[in-house]
Order: sequence, then structure tokens, then C-alpha cells
Amino acid sequence: MRIFLSYRRNDSRDATARLADRLADLPGVKSVFLDVESIAAGEAFPDRLRSAMAEADICLVLIGDKWLGQTEKGAPPRISNDSDFVRMEVAEALRLDKRVIPVLLNEADMPTRDQLPEELHPLLDRNALFVRHISFSQDVEILSDAIFHSQTAPRLGKRKQWTVANISLRLLGGLAMAIILLLIIGLISFSLSGGQSLETLLGGRAGLGLLVLAILGLCQALSFGVIRLPLRRT
Repeated sequence: MRIFLSYRRNDSRDATARLADRLADLPGVKSVFLDVESIAAGEAFPDRLRSAMAEADICLVLIGDKWLGQTEKGAPPRISNDSDFVRMEVAEALRLDKRVIPVLLNEADMPTRDQLPEELHPLLDRNALFVRHISFSQDVEILSDAIFHSQTAPRLGKRKQWTVANISLRLLGGLAMAIILLLIIGLISFSLSGGQSLETLLGGRAGLGLLVLAILGLCQALSFGVIRLPLRRT
């Protein structure tokens, strides 16, 4: 399996490098093409991109908030320029009828049809997957399944079936978060109340029990991804 990573450097350089390292370690992956590592000094950039795309089995299009290549206000984004390398890569992958998977980084949105040149419109018909910092390992596992298996990849927002080990780890993680949060709340309340216990402040064991249940439920929801923390930069 040869994987081509198409990305914009000022949009997703760090996330792409992290993903490339993880994909390169997967059994069955022969090569991961990443421009900064795979193009030698003095080599013709467009020619190398085209040859690498021709050899690739699959192209992952990594899309972050700045993937379109926005410039100053009023100016067209870089994706609208014929000489834009990201546009060239995606267009070549589509032209060669490669398997193309859009990968949305950290809750980024898919571009709309009016934001893309016509030759890239077929990208919008491809099923997209998420790769997020907060659930990176889980998301890469879903992505690797989509890469290596012929069946339809999980739809955007659809969760992979949990394994027993995965559920156990997340339960323990949620429990650990709840204990830490309760300790922090207890220390803060003890300090601010002049030495009163949290149980006393909440009116007895019933109040304390409700707080424990609420925090435990919240932490488990965070651990299983039912509730997600906002990650979008402003």
C-alpha cells in the first residue's frame, strides 16, 4: 500500500507529520509520500508530485481550517490558482481515478462547491473521515480500517464498534478524570469555606452523592466522546 498525503503546509503541517508517522508504522504500508521528506533537493516539484501520485494506491486529502489557502481580504484563495500545488495534487488524484479520502482535521468543515474550482468538485462526493487531536489514536484506527478494507468506510460522525479493551480503557479513563475533578473541587471548597467538608456544604451524603454521580457521568461522556470539547481556533 502506497499512501499519498495531500495537505497545505500552513494549514496542517504538524498534524500531517504526526499522521504520516503513524501510517508508516502500519503493517502493509509500503510508503507514505510527504513532500518535505519525499522530494530530494533539486528535484522538479511538479514532476515528482505527478510521479508519486501515479504510484500511489490511495490519496488522503487533509483538510483543516485554512486548506483553501485564504489570503488577504478580497483576494481569491490559493485553491483557485491553477499553479496551486494542493489543487494540482487533488486534481491529479481525481484524474487518475485514485481512491481519494478527504480527512477533516479537528472538526474542520468540508469546502462547499462554490469554494472549489470545477475540477475539484468530485472531491465533495467522496466520503470523509475525521482525525482529531483529542481522539487521534481512535480516529487513525478508523482511518486505517477504511484504507485497508474494501467495505464502505464509516460515515462521517458514525462511531466504530467498540471493543472490550477499548471500552475498559475508556471506563477507567473516565473514572480517573472524575476522581481528579472531585479532589480538585473538594480542595477548592475546603479552602474557600474555611475548612468545611464538601459533604457539609452540600447538605449531607445525598447532596454529595448527586455531585459524584453528575461528575462521573460527565467524565464518562467525555471519555467516550459523547461530549466533545470545542477545539476550533478563533
